[in-house]
Order: sequence, then C-alpha cells, then structure tokens
Amino acid sequence: KQGRDQSKTGKKETAAKDKPTAIYMVQSWQRTVKQKATQSFERVREIAFPQLTASNGTEGPLVIEAEMGGHVIHRIYIDGGSLMKILYEHCFNRLRPEIKSQMVPATTSLTAFSGETIWPLGQLRLLVTIEDVTHSTKAWMKFMVVKSMSPYNGIIGRSGLKAIQAVPSTVHGMLKFPVEGGIATICSTILIPTECASVTTSSMTPRKERTRPANFTVALHPDFPDHEVVIGGLLSDKGRTELCSVLKKNLDIFAWQPSDMTGVPRSVAEHRLNIREGYTPVRKKKRGQAPERARAIQAEVQKLVDA
Repeated sequence: KQGRDQSKTGKKETAAKDKPTAIYMVQSWQRTVKQKATQSFERVREIAFPQLTASNGTEGPLVIEAEMGGHVIHRIYIDGGSLMKILYEHCFNRLRPEIKSQMVPATTSLTAFSGETIWPLGQLRLLVTIEDVTHSTKAWMKFMVVKSMSPYNGIIGRSGLKAIQAVPSTVHGMLKFPVEGGIATICSTILIPTECASVTTSSMTPRKERTRPANFTVALHPDFPDHEVVIGGLLSDKGRTELCSVLKKNLDIFAWQPSDMTGVPRSVAEHRLNIREGYTPVRKKKRGQAPERARAIQAEVQKLVDA
C-alpha cells in the first residue's frame, strides 16, 4: 500500500512539473465567477446552440483560456468584430524568453474602433490549443503585440476562429468547434463588466469648477487711450498696481502707431511666387470694393508706407 501511495505521489509531481505555466493577470478591481459547467461534448455533426430563455442568456463577453506557446493563458477575449489576433504587452512580458525572442517587427498598423491608428510593438506566431478534458483543436496564429491598458490578455478575432473552425455565441456564452466524433463546447468565464459599469457607478463626485476672476483693461498711454492692455484678474491688488507702474515706466518700448515700428526685414515681408520663369503672366479681373471700404484700405496701406 505504501508503494502504491508513493507511485501516485510521483505521478502527481510529474504531472505538475509538465503542466504549462498559467498566466492569469487578473486585476484586483475585477471579479471573476466561473460557471458550473465549463466544458461539454456532443456526438453530433452539426454545430447548434440551445434555445434561449429569459433566465439562461448572458450579457457578458465571451472569455476563454487557451494554451499558447507552452503557457495556459487566461482571459482571452473572443471578439467576432475584430479581424486581427491581439496579444497585449503585459501578457507578452510574462512569456518565456525563448518565446519572446521569436517576435519580429510588425508589417501593418491597426485601426481602433474610434479611428485611431496604432502601430504594434511586433508580431508573434504561436500555436494555439483550445481544449476540454478529452478533446482539443489547435492552429498556428500570428498575434500582434500591442501596448494597451486592457483587462484582457489577448483577443482572438474572426481569422483565428476560422483557423480553428470554431463558432462563438456571446449570448449563450459558448464556443463550439468540431472534433473527431462530435462537437466540443467551451463555456465562457463570466466576468463582471466593470470596465463599462464603472462609468455609471463611480462614487466620485464631480469637481466644482472654480470661477476665474474677470480680466480688466487699462489704458497706459495718455496719447493713445484706445490702445488698452489686458491685466489678469488673478493678480492681487498690489500685483496689478506694480505691473501697471512698470509698464508706464517703459512706454517707449511699445509700438503705439505704425511709425513706431522699426521695420520688417525684406526676407520676412517679401513673398516669392512659385511659378516657372518664361510663362506669360495672366492678369485677373480687378475685384471692386465699396467706396467706404476702398478708402479704409488706402488709409491702412498708407500707414504701412509711412512706417
């Protein structure tokens, strides 16, 4: 009896040693609840889902676990709306060095739902195995390694589902795929969708916006009362008085009229037409202006000429 117990103990140690390393990466702010039955097998040829009732449907995402690169990776999101396969950086960093060294530069960018373009850190080809107790399906998939604060470790999109010939049903919380002799079913891990619910259930109270004091204007030059300077309303009375005093002592450094300007360098004022030499210039029709507007234009041009 003692020998049989030692044999069983040795088998357990060997099985534990050969078991792939698991990657959970479960955040402390997320709660996971597993279903009672996570796997099943049916001896049928066609993939079908049971009829739904008001009590047996699910609103959560379809999340499974899969063996990838010798690791059992949890929290893999099955996304029928995504074409690509995604592996997030926080999960990639937990892989073994010999697996991470196989990453190669990415050859394409990714476009998010909002239209934002993201360039991946690289791409990694992994053998993905999805299995229950006795049945499994596997396929090579090319994952894009992306740096993002996601609650998931990775995403398997439509191309990955096609590779393993799987059919997902989010409302049933099931992933079905054909195996020898029938159809295997993997049930989703039920997740509390806190990443969306936290928006509506947040206990934080909105901050009240502080009212900014209104700015006020000051006419500094007695000869030009229309030229006013804006003083910030956040300054104290003493600060405003000292600032106005400094500005009035240095009125000569400001250009109060066009003639006070020191001139603009020709390299800045001159405009070069990007046309090929030798072409005959085309004169456009003169654009007429109202008499009042024409006089105002001439007055402004004359001010610049006098300067």
